[in-house]
Amino acid sequence: MTISIVIPVYNVQGYLEACLESIINQSYKDIEIILVNDGSTDRSIEICEKYISVDSRIKLIHKENGGQSEARNFGIKEAVGEWLTFIDADDYVTSDYVEYLYTLIQEYSADISIGSFTYVTKNKNTDHSTGEVTVMDTETAIKRMLLNDGYDMGVWAKMYRTEYFKKNNFPVGKLFEDSLTTYEVIAESKKVVLGSKSIYYYVNRSDSTVNSSFNMKKFDLIEMNLKNEIFIKTKFPNLSLAAHRRVIWAYFSTLNQLIVSNDKKVIDKYGPDLITYLLSQGNFILKNSFVPLRDKIGYCFLKLFGIRGYKSAWTTYLRITR
Repeated sequence: MTISIVIPVYNVQGYLEACLESIINQSYKDIEIILVNDGSTDRSIEICEKYISVDSRIKLIHKENGGQSEARNFGIKEAVGEWLTFIDADDYVTSDYVEYLYTLIQEYSADISIGSFTYVTKNKNTDHSTGEVTVMDTETAIKRMLLNDGYDMGVWAKMYRTEYFKKNNFPVGKLFEDSLTTYEVIAESKKVVLGSKSIYYYVNRSDSTVNSSFNMKKFDLIEMNLKNEIFIKTKFPNLSLAAHRRVIWAYFSTLNQLIVSNDKKVIDKYGPDLITYLLSQGNFILKNSFVPLRDKIGYCFLKLFGIRGYKSAWTTYLRITR
């Protein structure tokens, strides 16, 4: 059974070799590796071509720069495998990544399998796996993802029926595209299996989408989660509160990215609207047990000490955790 792996590639010359080495050495051999060059201007293309010369399973697609969503969509169109997984070119995986996810699907007759990951920073690696193995119906799987209960909406470290993505493409031109698409895809399934084993290494790099300087595209996170809230309320009305929790998370996350930019003009311009919304959600944040303690504390700091007090608390939190 051929399994397709889609990897968008854009200016990742310092990470790409580690990624490709981890993929070509998979214990499960029947894979097609689809590299989508999204207009790279560094040595990424050269590295891709080097690996093509030694592994016939690799296919390289060239396109003008259009963002990760569009690159993934291009790769999906080329996928011939019945099953599909995504890996980001600045990350890497364990040698049994494909085998583990596919074995879960076979063993439990599932439509989607989910693994866990290790968060890699300059100073330490943090393993997020728990060892849990659980079979879920669609609504349960979406609820746990909304609440970040054991896994989140990241499209990587999961395996899907390819047909689901033929019907649900990523929104072109948007950042944080998996904040909507992963939910839409899981909604297509009937059975999802979680195997909380660390098989994916998520590398935190300073020039990534999340860590790059603040710009208006960062507001895509809020837009994607607002659209997802509408989708969830329509399709799974019992999960409306959990979906709204993701919207609040998106506002907090956008505010946090704004703060770490240290650009006073930008903070003064965009901060007030974000803060006004979050303060308006006080009752929801404080009364619902599924809202993380971090968000509850963040709300209290905003209410009591304003943006300066919140910024001080957030930067302290980052120093401790990262």
